Amino acid sequence: MQPDAYPDLTAVADSIALNGPGAGTVDLAERAVEFYAARYSDYPPRVLAAEVARCRSLLINGNTTSMDMRRVVGWLSGLLGSLGHHTGDVPASLIHFGTAARVGEELGERRLAAWALGAQSMVTMSQDRRTEALELAHQAEAFADDDLQRAQITAWCRLRPLAALGDRARLDDAITTARRHMDAADREEPGRFGFDRAEFHQHLAEALLDHDSSESARHAETSIRLKRVGSPGWAAATTILARTYATRRDPRNASVLGMSVLETVPAGSLRANTRARLFHLVDDLDGHPAAGDLAEALRD
Repeated sequence: MQPDAYPDLTAVADSIALNGPGAGTVDLAERAVEFYAARYSDYPPRVLAAEVARCRSLLINGNTTSMDMRRVVGWLSGLLGSLGHHTGDVPASLIHFGTAARVGEELGERRLAAWALGAQSMVTMSQDRRTEALELAHQAEAFADDDLQRAQITAWCRLRPLAALGDRARLDDAITTARRHMDAADREEPGRFGFDRAEFHQHLAEALLDHDSSESARHAETSIRLKRVGSPGWAAATTILARTYATRRDPRNASVLGMSVLETVPAGSLRANTRARLFHLVDDLDGHPAAGDLAEALRD
């Protein structure tokens, strides 16, 4: 699917191009970041990536000397890092997150620095680099300024590495910390740069998958209830729930749920990390006949 199929999306960068460098550019650029963050899940990742990259290029080719413009370019770099992760381009993702984190640190934009370092930790963990992921989590926490972001950083960056290390005591402590911050937060923030209870429960579910599959399933079900059917968050939580069925020796329901994700989410909109979860689900089914159709659908 080409960007031109989404005129509401392409119009954003077009407006930046028409305005050109000069008065009002920073304001337009800030609004573009807000649009991309709020509508992040509405477009196929590759399509959105092309438009965010086009918008950033227009700004870089104009004027990036002001602090305000550099801050906006930093947030756009963060979006590109996230899109790299969701399209399966890990090297590009880490480069963009690194750029966003450096801009945040240099400009004192603490929220950007915390978010970018936290996202960098998650992508690092996707490569099974557990110790490095925890070190990035420590760096991100130093920039987190409120309970919602502290809950986000803990859930994003500490739970899965500790679960993978088999350190149940530290995992339980991290879950308690994440809950405390989430309960103390005075708001939830939808959108790419925010955090909400649906995502919170999704991360708890994934961390507990190999430690307590029943508890993992409860968190996945809560996340599913809070998400729109067909959304990326729904797909992620549904796949995690499917993996809990496989862990509990229920291959039929596991495969039905896995197939429901592929049947509901268009192929171009299925994020790389959820596709990876589905491949893990096939492995979980361990040669059971129910895995055959799912594996074939995934290959297609």
